[in-house]
Amino acid sequence: VDIACAWSRRRRRRSCRRSNHAHAMSTSAVMQAIARPCVHARVAPRTQNKAVARRTVVAAVSEPEAAAADADDEKKTRRRFPRKNITVQEDQVVVGASFTGKVKRIQDYGCFVDFGAKTDGLVHISELQAGFVDKVSEVVSEDQEVKVWIKEIKDNKISLTMKQPPTEEELAAAKSEQEAKFAARQAYKKAQDVKSQAVKALKKGQKIEGEVKSIQPFGAFVEVAEGVEGLVHITELSDDFNVNVEDFCKVGEKVTVTVIGIEGAKVKLSMKEKLDLSEMNAEAQSVVDNSASALEYAFKKKGISADMFPKGSAAAAAPAPAAEVSE
Repeated sequence: VDIACAWSRRRRRRSCRRSNHAHAMSTSAVMQAIARPCVHARVAPRTQNKAVARRTVVAAVSEPEAAAADADDEKKTRRRFPRKNITVQEDQVVVGASFTGKVKRIQDYGCFVDFGAKTDGLVHISELQAGFVDKVSEVVSEDQEVKVWIKEIKDNKISLTMKQPPTEEELAAAKSEQEAKFAARQAYKKAQDVKSQAVKALKKGQKIEGEVKSIQPFGAFVEVAEGVEGLVHITELSDDFNVNVEDFCKVGEKVTVTVIGIEGAKVKLSMKEKLDLSEMNAEAQSVVDNSASALEYAFKKKGISADMFPKGSAAAAAPAPAAEVSE
């Protein structure tokens, strides 16, 4: 028991000495303790009381002194920018309005222009001038006065352009031109539909009378229906070689053609008389019997028959005289 009491008294004396030493620490020592918090984390178990005492001293620092230190640090780190001269009100910043400003910054993608508004506007590289721009610095430079137009306002970001927008007359002319192009496309589409229907009505082998519209070295184009022209190739004019198209037809002349093929909207025509083998075979069967040979049919076609020839001569019919026997 005596030993335990002595040990307890010894610990109390040590605690008092440490507490008095901690209260006597200067402000610089407190700041050093704040700047090195990791040292307190690595103290040995026997020095835990010293770390607790230091934390107590740090917490006891007066709030006015800490606020003054923070204010001094903020004054040192705060950057001061020149005050901007705002000459354009927010209600004046509308799409289409024009202003005169100065180029403040140049970037690879464009330049920022101060035209008097609260926020500078961006002129994209594609809006510097008409045509291709390789570098922004080749068109504008810093502090250069330029005339800009507001192109778009989105999320408090102002997009500017240095290309003058079209006037009302130019917009009306562009609109009328666009309407004319649209009407032309509609008319062309309607004509193509009519042509497609006319082509579907044609049949292979059909004979049509048409008008020669144009003559080319490779053949002639003949109109077989309204808006539908077919090609009579030079090989379909005659079986001869090295023929001249103008020898067979003229522009504006009416000719009879035969449809020999249809491929989509392309129509192939022919002016040659095609032989109908089925009719020839039927005619041959009606003239001669099935047992007749091709030679007999050819003679019959020419008007030659077996009745035109005598069946035999008298000399051939008379018997040959007997030979005389000489003694």
